[in-house]
Amino acid sequence: MTTGEDDLSDSKATANGHPKERHIPTTPLEHRSLGELVATLSRDLALLVHQEIELVKSDMVSGLRKVALGAVGLVVAGALVLLAVPVLSVALALGIHALGVSLGWSFLIVAGSYLVLAAGAAAIGLATLRKPKPPNRAVASVKADLQAIARKPTPTHNR
Repeated sequence: MTTGEDDLSDSKATANGHPKERHIPTTPLEHRSLGELVATLSRDLALLVHQEIELVKSDMVSGLRKVALGAVGLVVAGALVLLAVPVLSVALALGIHALGVSLGWSFLIVAGSYLVLAAGAAAIGLATLRKPKPPNRAVASVKADLQAIARKPTPTHNR
């Protein structure tokens, strides 16, 4: 491949829409100048930081979607209670009254039933809102990167 062909192949975007990083052929580490080593380190650290930021963004978006879904559940539950209570209360109270219970008690039974249903819907919505967790993938990835940078050797026991 010629240099022009390298530039064309490197300009293709990856799956996330970002251009691929160019891999510049280099000499072995012991033959590189200090400037080349610093430039390589700088480029690699910048890429690492960029990737970690993208991972944190991805985890945050996922968590926010769960919170939004829980909030929508609470809003829907509240709206349904507000719309259904007047219509169904009258119908059910009149039905209970037709069974022989006084009209006042019929309306109290129906109202109590709707309050129990509303409490159940609210409990489900609150339980959904409490489920989001911290971005564990990002935290684990940063820890792994820090260990790799520090090059902590793992102890091996020869038996």
